[in-house]
Amino acid sequence: MASAANANLNAVRETMDVLLEISRLLNTGLDMESLSICVRLCEQGINPEALSAVIKELRKASESLKVQIQSP
Repeated sequence: MASAANANLNAVRETMDVLLEISRLLNTGLDMESLSICVRLCEQGINPEALSAVIKELRKASESLKVQIQSP
């Protein structure tokens, strides 16, 4: 029983490592934690395109706030 659980855990880790490498190759800017959250949301039925749009909007808003804070 324990070896099956370990095998499953290793498969999940390997899958996430591959997804992170793909993410880096595509210059998504997602770290492992953010990518894991995105994967879990997609597994729960969230539309990946909608999730992508939300991430892009959040990045724009974040950049805008940074510019506002830096400008006197």
